[in-house]
Amino acid sequence: MTAATLEIEFESDVAPSKKKHAPSLCTQRMSEDRRIIVSRKAWVVRAVAFAGMTVLLAYNLHIALTLNDPLIYYSILIPLHTIAIFFFGWLFFRDKAYGKVPDDLVSVIIPIYNQEALITDVIDAVFASTYPNIEVVAVNDGSTDDTRTVLDALTMEYPNFKVIDRPNGGKRAAIATGFYASQGKVIVLIDSDSVIDEYAIEEFMKTFGADPHVGGVVGNGKVLNANSNVLTKLQDAWYDYAFNIQKTTESIFGTVLCCSGCLAAYRREAIAPYIPFWAYAEAQKRDDGALATHAMAPPRLKSKIPLLSQKLMKSMASYDDSEDRGLTANTLIEWATVYVPTAVVYTEVPENLRSYFRQQTRWKKGYIRSNLFVSGFFWKKNPIVSTIFYTEFITNFIAPFIIFSILFYALFILQQYLLPLTYIAGQLLIGLVAGLDYRFRDPTAKNWKYNPLMTLCASLVLPWLIFPALGTYKKNHWLTR
Repeated sequence: MTAATLEIEFESDVAPSKKKHAPSLCTQRMSEDRRIIVSRKAWVVRAVAFAGMTVLLAYNLHIALTLNDPLIYYSILIPLHTIAIFFFGWLFFRDKAYGKVPDDLVSVIIPIYNQEALITDVIDAVFASTYPNIEVVAVNDGSTDDTRTVLDALTMEYPNFKVIDRPNGGKRAAIATGFYASQGKVIVLIDSDSVIDEYAIEEFMKTFGADPHVGGVVGNGKVLNANSNVLTKLQDAWYDYAFNIQKTTESIFGTVLCCSGCLAAYRREAIAPYIPFWAYAEAQKRDDGALATHAMAPPRLKSKIPLLSQKLMKSMASYDDSEDRGLTANTLIEWATVYVPTAVVYTEVPENLRSYFRQQTRWKKGYIRSNLFVSGFFWKKNPIVSTIFYTEFITNFIAPFIIFSILFYALFILQQYLLPLTYIAGQLLIGLVAGLDYRFRDPTAKNWKYNPLMTLCASLVLPWLIFPALGTYKKNHWLTR
């Protein structure tokens, strides 16, 4: 360790033998200037890869200019968007978890449904936190297994542990119940299949203490069952890209678009205006007039977002597929949201294709709901991140047509045989770059080599889920498995 570099490694506090799945512990390191540490070799590889991606992009631009085809033109924006994400994330990201740790009460809310196998590890990890001033509120959302029995045993062990039973009503209703039963100035939300690192809450509190404009933070999601099969290994590689490349870029501008449900935290005042919409949605379902009195949005909120966005907010509050994005979107109206790579959480992912595609379809619906709402005011944000946001949002709807135009229309109608090859080569290169970057940042990473295949699947297969997502847009689902 040099004088200029403080190497910090974050490992899970729960012994692997206690876990349902033993993860590879995250050893991603941070420097004193709060950059994610990579070697000089990594920077050389980054530069070469960036040049390679630019050359492929330039070739595709030449073909687009030659053909003068709108879809071919737009296909260039997909890799261009990714190159921009790499560029900003690599060069400008700084972790905001630094300085003095506040001592405010933190309320940890855990919505639970049928999680008897893992919930002990989840609760034990929270109470093993280095941050001492916490209360934990577990909301048992009508579990039908032995979850309640396990929770009863845990209440005997931890005096600051509160369990609330309620009829099954979905994740957002469970979180709202926990919110109104909590007292903390900071709300930490943890999924019931996610095990946090012992430093995670402390790192969140450093972030809130360092910047009063930050209203929401999201942790570094790692896959708990990463080594179960090929599918989970693919997801492990993809999670690293989503958190340590995509969210780092969003965080630079204070506009992380999804503080993921596996581990996120908010200032109470940042999400308080939105929670009543959840209570109101539940009240409508239960015909509960008492809860409905919470549903009026404060005047300052109404003045900051258009009338259409207010309607979209109410609509979004009625579905469980966008609960984390809904909280993040509301926070973005007046606050910054950032990514904290030193707040690590290990979360389970689907282990079979059926569950995986159900999850991705549900997430796609939540993405559409929340981004429709955010699009009403996001143009007021930084022009760089706004451009990235609107480009990505539009691309989600037309990506299947772009794929068709490149792989079929260009090949069989326009007889442009190299365009499909260069597009696929570009996606594989992007995946390889992201995979190598994973390895450079975390030397213990084993699944980085799966990233090229995952990137290809994400660019050619997952875009088609827009159709089942739109087809089931009004159906409400919480769980994937």
